[in-house]
Amino acid sequence: MIRYTSFALLVLTVCVCGEHTTTPFPQAYYQGRIDGFHSRMEQILRQMMMQQMHVEERIRSDGQSGIKQIRQYHDGTRPYYSETHTFRGAAAAHDHSNYDSTVGLGEVNMVMNGIDFRTRHNDYKLRRSATNSSLYQLSEDVPFPEVPPEVLSKKTITEQVAEMREWFRAWKDQDHSVRDYRKYFKPLLCYMEAAWTMDTTHFIEPFHSDRHAIDATSWHDLQDKIRFTSYSGSKNVMENFAFLPTKIMDVVNGTPEFAQWNYRILCHPLKRDLPFKHLHLQDDLSVRFAHGQTMDELYLDRSARFSLYDKDGQDTYSLMDELMSEVPGKDNYYAHLTEDVFGELLYDASKTDDTPLNTAYYHRWYKVGKNGSKQQVLHRGFSDRNLWVAQTSQPMIAPMTVKQCAVDPVSKNKTCQSWTRRYSYALPLEVIYSTPMFTWNPFGINFWKRGTQAKDPKRMGGSTPETAYNGSSYANFYHTPAGLFSGKEVSTDPADTTKSNVGVLDKHGNVQRVAASGTRIVLPNIPGVGKIRMRYPIVPVHMEGSGVWKELDALKDMLMDIQKYKGLFHHPPTLTDSSNGTQSSEKTLHLRTGVATRTPPGPHVHDIFLSPDVQESMKNGERKTMVTSEALGHTHQLILSYKNTYSILWCDGQTHCWDGHPMNLYPA
Repeated sequence: MIRYTSFALLVLTVCVCGEHTTTPFPQAYYQGRIDGFHSRMEQILRQMMMQQMHVEERIRSDGQSGIKQIRQYHDGTRPYYSETHTFRGAAAAHDHSNYDSTVGLGEVNMVMNGIDFRTRHNDYKLRRSATNSSLYQLSEDVPFPEVPPEVLSKKTITEQVAEMREWFRAWKDQDHSVRDYRKYFKPLLCYMEAAWTMDTTHFIEPFHSDRHAIDATSWHDLQDKIRFTSYSGSKNVMENFAFLPTKIMDVVNGTPEFAQWNYRILCHPLKRDLPFKHLHLQDDLSVRFAHGQTMDELYLDRSARFSLYDKDGQDTYSLMDELMSEVPGKDNYYAHLTEDVFGELLYDASKTDDTPLNTAYYHRWYKVGKNGSKQQVLHRGFSDRNLWVAQTSQPMIAPMTVKQCAVDPVSKNKTCQSWTRRYSYALPLEVIYSTPMFTWNPFGINFWKRGTQAKDPKRMGGSTPETAYNGSSYANFYHTPAGLFSGKEVSTDPADTTKSNVGVLDKHGNVQRVAASGTRIVLPNIPGVGKIRMRYPIVPVHMEGSGVWKELDALKDMLMDIQKYKGLFHHPPTLTDSSNGTQSSEKTLHLRTGVATRTPPGPHVHDIFLSPDVQESMKNGERKTMVTSEALGHTHQLILSYKNTYSILWCDGQTHCWDGHPMNLYPA
């Protein structure tokens, strides 16, 4: 907080001393000048507050709360060859399934209630609000599911693997008639929560991550760094900067009261099962077009995004409302608050009676009206489908006070009443299904807690007792029998850290081949079962709230199913070609380098994507300069040629890559 009185007195002293007069000014003169300066400064501060409000209102009117953008890594001859809210992964999702509870999620540009901000690289953990305390920001690990007793009762590893496959089959088929998978495959609703906080002096890390933390010593330090990278267009290599704005919340007696925006990511274990049929694949056509994918191919792709609803149509209080109503605000679980600002008590929109709404939990619909009289169902915000709000009593959340006065028509007496409230906001990010794989450990591999085991650089998951991992740990979370799966991990990303299969010493010192046991986007192929998604991104998109997006979405629905919507055309088209396939020549070509042979940096590969027009020009003899994806902290600039196959002519200006990649490229 800043006071301007001392500054005003200094200015007035200088001004008065500069005047040529022998008559001293009375004290009232000084005080009047100070009061005038003070009043003017307060006016300026309040104008600044309104300018901030104007920016927020403009953002609110441009769209809704949701994701705007992820970081760009690709480009091409058409705009859809670069990132939007998705590209290689929806909301920059990737895999860290070698960690015990880390979920891979990159940097995202978000809007929540008109506040435009950008996160650091998130890589959040599976944690929920505290269940036994109301302490501010206190969280705890999400409990992992138990292993079905039918699996543990099997005497051999082979029998356990076979039985576990049947549980995964029941889950994939959504058939709980023989094996009730619902007891052991638990849905988590993961969400981003944000609020204006009071402490603008001490820097507070948004939330814990095993892999990332904001690289700043104070809020001012962070602001300077984000200003410079924005000014220069540069990037923090570790992706540990975030744009988190500061604002003036109020002006009290000439003193501005500042607030700092901050966010975190948590996961709530849902109270009910969530069938797959309620998770509907969204057709982000720009990504599908760039990758040349059918809808079936998109479903298991990392770029896929979903919507969560239980039936088509225009619902008011929906399944999403029901699930978000289980999510507590900053007062944590078991809190209960009501709201009666302006003398209007809010009621629960999910109930038909006059049940007061527990505003300590996230909601967007509510009822208002006099008890026993006709009530009106309203939505939070002016026009924001995804404004989820929760009230809180936490002193660390910046408050706002509003006053209302009334004049008695008979006595002419004026009475005033004021209310002070604090709020936080939330957005659903994704549904994650936790599985028995988190806890299933048939080899009896020891799990080492943090700090109990020194890192051994020779132990990298090899197949010998000397090179295998010595047990499992939070960062080497491998204890699932490799035989549960066949083949490698599904897709890859430069940010991934998961190895397909590794060697780990069991408690007897024997090397066991095991797979990662943490959270994946898509599980590797299970023989006889197939691939299954674990993560379903459901984050809404900011621009979905704009009139342009709504118009284009309606037009897209018409064009993608002309037969169904032909009655909406001014001149219904005549359909002559029933082909609905995508020709391979129209697809973006995903190539991969051979494995690097030099250590350091060690074995790795890079990805290259060639759009259809680039493929065509190369087949006509042109050479193309391309930059590979990042792996092990570096990229390569390649000059490529085509002669029956794609190959590397030059690598970083040399005839060979410095880390030993072969010169041929291979289909991914």
